Amino acid sequence: MVGILSTVSAIFNAGGRLGFSAWADLMKDRNTIYKLIFILSIAFTGAVILTSGIQNGNGNILLTILVLGLIFVVNAGYGGGFSNVPTLLSDHYGMGNISAIHGLTLSAWAFAGLTGNQMATWIVNHFGSQVEIDGHMVNPTGYQCVLYATIVLYIIALVICLLFVRPTEKALAAKKAKKEAK
Repeated sequence: MVGILSTVSAIFNAGGRLGFSAWADLMKDRNTIYKLIFILSIAFTGAVILTSGIQNGNGNILLTILVLGLIFVVNAGYGGGFSNVPTLLSDHYGMGNISAIHGLTLSAWAFAGLTGNQMATWIVNHFGSQVEIDGHMVNPTGYQCVLYATIVLYIIALVICLLFVRPTEKALAAKKAKKEAK
């Protein structure tokens, strides 16, 4: 079962790389794609939090599907975000600076990947308690708490996109051309 989940999750990651980058090419604005990714992630994380999907999902097929949807949407967004980084950086900083900035961005991405896993492990180990479900010891409350931290980080990322990242000249020109075509 874990192998199937990992495979389907990887397919969503690849689909996100292709789908979100193609969508961004159509819009000519990479920042909008990041906003959409964060909004989708907030919506699915919020739905799982509101339904206590992690804590109540055992045996409830609807909540299980909701949690799987969260995993798949987040992985699609991860792939889509990753595929749009080079173009976003080139749009904002120019092709002449892309190598150094892309290297720094990938280093920050790697640091976030390492610290994110450590943060999630710390939360699971310090909140809630282990219970036995189907012969396995798990901490549903701890994992539910991880969602609280995750949604806060998604909201912070969305606010940064909304307030601090300005559209490029290319995106503004595409928007203007689209309005004139109507």
